[in-house]
Amino acid sequence: MGWSTSELARLTGATVNTVRHYHKLGLLTEPERMSNGYKQYGASHLLRLHQIRRMRELGIPLSDIGSVDDDHEQQQLALKQLEGDLDEQIAALEKARAEVVQLLEHGAPIDTAAGFIDIAARMSSADRSLMNIYSSLYEDSALAEMRTIMSETTPYDREIDELAEDADEDTRTRLAEQIAPSMKRHLETKPWLLAPTERMTGDVKMGQAAIIGSISELYNDAQIDVIQRAFIAVFPTLEIPDEDRERFIAFIKHVAAQVEES
Repeated sequence: MGWSTSELARLTGATVNTVRHYHKLGLLTEPERMSNGYKQYGASHLLRLHQIRRMRELGIPLSDIGSVDDDHEQQQLALKQLEGDLDEQIAALEKARAEVVQLLEHGAPIDTAAGFIDIAARMSSADRSLMNIYSSLYEDSALAEMRTIMSETTPYDREIDELAEDADEDTRTRLAEQIAPSMKRHLETKPWLLAPTERMTGDVKMGQAAIIGSISELYNDAQIDVIQRAFIAVFPTLEIPDEDRERFIAFIKHVAAQVEES
């Protein structure tokens, strides 16, 4: 007994186009044609389609199927590669599921970066956005330290988050003085912040430009001014090794040179 292309497709849960595609790839031999010109598929084609479908169900790419046919050693190698790929996919799915559960538990915005979900409620929208960008630019150890910084709130954080762009001189001076102690502590315990590109992954120049551009978009001039004032006051008093000061100076010169180039 034989079958037409559409009948063979129905028997195997495939489509006519799929059958034709397998012919084109050389995975399925062309059948003989009847006197009326129509293709006549036999049991060998049916078995072959089921074989292909089984390998596809396991995740073997179509491009690899031809090389593993009737070759036990190649099949074992393909299965070992597939096992490794599946382990990676399962780990990625488990990680994603854990983060979804955490997002629901803490009611955090969906774009909150992993590692910051449980403290998202304490972070401003601008800080959450910046950490989202950081998560694609920095190594995990740097992000863990940024999480520590973001989780330590001060009585002045909310005031800075809500600071108007036209904030007066007295307000800016006061806030800079108030955040200076915590800034000093963070810089002394995490001196890499003085030259943050050293903890970046990927293209450092592009990463640096992304951060500078994002900060100018996310924070207004008054907020940036307060941070700068606090830093200028704190830097001379930092108890850090000379190499960290030299690294910071080199970093600032590098930034200035890039600004001039642009």
